Amino acid sequence: MTSRTLLSIASLAAGIGLAIGPANVALAQKANSLRDLVGARAAGGESQLESRGYNFITGATAYGGGKAGFWWNPDSRTCVRVETFDGKFRSITDATGANCNQHTSGSNNERNTAAAIIGAAAIAAAIAHKNNAHDNKADTGGQYDLGYNDGLHNAPYYNPGRSDAYASGYEEGVAQRGRNISYHGNTGGYGRVDHRPAQVTCTSIGGKYTECAIPGGGDIVMKQQLSKANCTKNETWGETGNGVYVKDGCRAIFEAMP
Repeated sequence: MTSRTLLSIASLAAGIGLAIGPANVALAQKANSLRDLVGARAAGGESQLESRGYNFITGATAYGGGKAGFWWNPDSRTCVRVETFDGKFRSITDATGANCNQHTSGSNNERNTAAAIIGAAAIAAAIAHKNNAHDNKADTGGQYDLGYNDGLHNAPYYNPGRSDAYASGYEEGVAQRGRNISYHGNTGGYGRVDHRPAQVTCTSIGGKYTECAIPGGGDIVMKQQLSKANCTKNETWGETGNGVYVKDGCRAIFEAMP
């Protein structure tokens, strides 16, 4: 993203903040207080929502076979959208009162607040679409999108059907996540805090022999097979001097053990 684009976004965001005020911004970000429920089992998560004052209003179908539910909190007069997939909460985002069947007249300031929130969401969606764009023309079942979303948001790899589209989407999502956060070089303000073993996804494209480097050294293990073709050590994959090789269509996630 160019500096000019960043400056435009920052200016527009500042204008929205001035228009709706800090109190309304806090209301617009109500879903942030529920982030601890993402990844929770649906039954337990719903109980937690109810204990925090939310009531289930209506449901809808989400992408990739997921489900979306809209929950209303009458005390804070806020609506949130909860996506569920595979029995777990996949995401929790802010929604409008209309999504929860709440029709409030309100003042001009309230209407301006709603319009500003919608505008901010549109901006965020446009930026996300541009930054996280991907080509899934060959995917007609939604598996590429599902895999891409899981990889992008660091969700567990879940591909019981061994779908090549899901595997390709997951791999590209992981790569895009790396590009999105490459600016900080995996370091924090007080030095490196991520001590997880180094991982790499290595793919034999067209069955060809391919080598992939893995930083850190140590013994290498296969953590997850992504391809339909078998990945067998010393047959279709093995260690090299600084990483792994794959061939005969093997695609997998490999990890260097410390």
